[in-house]
Amino acid sequence: MRALWLLLLAVPVLCGLPFTRGPGVLVSVAAMLVVAAAIRPSLAALPLSAALGSLAVTAGYWGPPQPAGLWLPFEFLPLLLLQVRLLRRAPARRAAVAGALVALATTALPLRVTLHVPHNSLSASVLLVGTAFVAAVAAAGVGLWLRAADARRARALAAARRAQRLELARDLHDLVAHEVTGIVVEAQAAQVAPEAGSYERIEAAGQRALAAMDDMVAALRADEDAAPRVYGLADLPGVVSRFGDGATLEIEPGAGLSAAAGTTAYHVVIEALTNVRRHAPAGAGVRVRLSAAGVLTIDNGGGMQDGEISAIPRSGGGSGLAGLAERARAVGGELRAGPHAGGWRVVCDLSRSADVRGDRTGQP
Repeated sequence: MRALWLLLLAVPVLCGLPFTRGPGVLVSVAAMLVVAAAIRPSLAALPLSAALGSLAVTAGYWGPPQPAGLWLPFEFLPLLLLQVRLLRRAPARRAAVAGALVALATTALPLRVTLHVPHNSLSASVLLVGTAFVAAVAAAGVGLWLRAADARRARALAAARRAQRLELARDLHDLVAHEVTGIVVEAQAAQVAPEAGSYERIEAAGQRALAAMDDMVAALRADEDAAPRVYGLADLPGVVSRFGDGATLEIEPGAGLSAAAGTTAYHVVIEALTNVRRHAPAGAGVRVRLSAAGVLTIDNGGGMQDGEISAIPRSGGGSGLAGLAERARAVGGELRAGPHAGGWRVVCDLSRSADVRGDRTGQP
């Protein structure tokens, strides 16, 4: 198609028409240069050469109006296209310089015809030049609008990628910290009272930590379409069972959450169990319960009576319970934690996530 466009410009010259001799050849060359620049504006010198060539032919043209009128549409439209593409894609300095010259060439182009028409009135030249100027300004506006839209899209994409990397970093902290804490607890227990299965459990926890790090690093290095492993309610039985005999899991019939809320519940349980291992290794046990209404409760030690516990304060991000509180708020939930009946209780209310869940996913 591009070669056909260039061939159309050369056909009158190749056919030897009378009005294509002499100055008509220069007009044809100028038009073909402009078309080539519109096709390949990425070549730095080509748009500038096309604009200067068009201006030179307009200023120095001495022939009759027929050749200029013949090639005018084939040169005018590519000049407008070149203006749009320059202002959208070219670096700022080159877009300003070359874009101004292209706009000037577009505006002056009708003079190549009007100044050589016998008995031409000044008003006709002014009208056509004004029309060409309006078209050049419109092309510049389209190019600048597209440039701004591209910049907004690039900023949004960069922000989305940064948010995804921060999310992966938080996930990596939660998963690896949980497994490493388990390794430390098992190693401490093995020093006091060695058991036959201690080293196997340490090895298994280490393998899970390595696998989690491998998954996260692979997700960070992967293409845009690649998605990291998503954890949810279906992973809770395995997490609780690995904690030991002192942990129990109860999921009421009908309990279900969206994928995002299920992932939040999973990370709340991971962080709560990690804190139990760190701060209360000799506690009276842990009970994890998810009600049918979508309220997740993790109790460690003490009684199971209701009591007042505090909401987690807002945080700018990070890990731990403060980071999980932000994650819970993102899905319409609320996280509270504090001392309770001689132990510690964490409550994550995800009942309002029913407003954003369609089908219930992530159930074990």
